[in-house]
Amino acid sequence: MKHTWVWIAIGLGILDLFLTITVHLRVWQTCDWNSLIATQAALPRWVDLPFSILSLIGAAEVTGLIFLALVFYARPARRVPLILAFGVATLIELIGKTIVNQPTTPAYLLRYVSLFPLLSAKINPGFSFPSGHALRTTFIIIVLIEMIASSSLRRVTKNGLYAFLLAFEAVMIVSRVYLAEHWLTDVIGGIMLGAAFALIALAVAEWNSTSNQVETRPERNRRIR
Repeated sequence: MKHTWVWIAIGLGILDLFLTITVHLRVWQTCDWNSLIATQAALPRWVDLPFSILSLIGAAEVTGLIFLALVFYARPARRVPLILAFGVATLIELIGKTIVNQPTTPAYLLRYVSLFPLLSAKINPGFSFPSGHALRTTFIIIVLIEMIASSSLRRVTKNGLYAFLLAFEAVMIVSRVYLAEHWLTDVIGGIMLGAAFALIALAVAEWNSTSNQVETRPERNRRIR
């Protein structure tokens, strides 16, 4: 399974690199603009508040706490890979927002309802690509799905949790564009980046677990003898 995750992560990384280059060259400018206008036209204004709450949940402060809780409850072999992958992905996000020529959305299109100030909202590297919200939520949801899949929960419960997490991710993606917090390409880039690093972390963690099991077998055989 870990080999499949690695190949998927590599594929996502290549696609994300292609998207990053084309975004920097402003290839998707018209598509980004049209998708934002169409999304805002398609949805009623009463979603401003619930979407803003979602935006708050996806903020760095909140997702950071959720991630730390995941690391705490994860098996020991997974903790270091998860922390490293999440940290590197976040660093790449900040670098992208510093060098990729993707201007932020116009202020007059913003529909975010400010509930209370966050420290992360004051950090402005200059550009918009990729979306940190999409990156963090995708990373966390993939890890959660894998944890649920390997748990002893009933199949019906697992399927219900999968549906909830996927629905949450879908609404979060739409909310980023609708609120004009990000362009569509920002969100897609964040999703691919978060998914790639989550899969790499899980693959490395599984490899560590397998290696530890293999190393302990000779010791057990010696004790039996």
